[in-house]
Amino acid sequence: MSRLLAVLLLFALAVPVLGARRGPSRTDNVWTAPDFAKVAPRTIAMLPAATYDGNVQARKLSEMALARALRDKGYRWMSTLITRDRMMKAGGDSLLKALNDQLLEEPRLDSLAAPGYARMMFANALLTIRVDRYEKLEMEFDQAGKPSTTVGLSVALVDSSGRLLWTASGTETAEGLYHDPTTNPTGIDASGLNNRPITGQGGAPSFPETLGKLVARWAPEFPARKPRAAN
Repeated sequence: MSRLLAVLLLFALAVPVLGARRGPSRTDNVWTAPDFAKVAPRTIAMLPAATYDGNVQARKLSEMALARALRDKGYRWMSTLITRDRMMKAGGDSLLKALNDQLLEEPRLDSLAAPGYARMMFANALLTIRVDRYEKLEMEFDQAGKPSTTVGLSVALVDSSGRLLWTASGTETAEGLYHDPTTNPTGIDASGLNNRPITGQGGAPSFPETLGKLVARWAPEFPARKPRAAN
């Protein structure tokens, strides 16, 4: 009995160790309406991304990354430069705030809101974005470890009636080079006239790079618009 317990204990201890070698996990949730091909829109308006903290950089970089990933899908796209301008003219900052607040509750437009935005944009469908995570971890000069950048997005496409056509959500964590404080125990760069502390060696990956990796995984699952057959 004691030998059996010893074997079980060793197995239980080995499982977490094996799991730890896999690195950071990536979980994406992507869904496409079964009849997407039949109701595929011609024009898609990308609305300004929503953020929890009003981070303008996070909003703009997320919009750019997604637009770049989906631009060759065959649709007529309306960029956030145009949709934001139309919203400002229609309702100013209050309308932009209302959209942001709505997407923080649910990262898609419902049947009450979608028709109005579709008329405003003269579009068949609306693409919304919510920035769920936008974080960068840098190592201090006396810390050992890898700097990292983590981003998370929730994206949804609805038609002009608010019907959900496509949705994706997930996170991406990109790591930089390992920072070893023992290579410079003092943590001071004395190469110049003024001594200054050294932070991470190489630093964390950039936000555009990390966002690009995330949306690149989704792009193949966003249905391309098929041209109509000639009569």
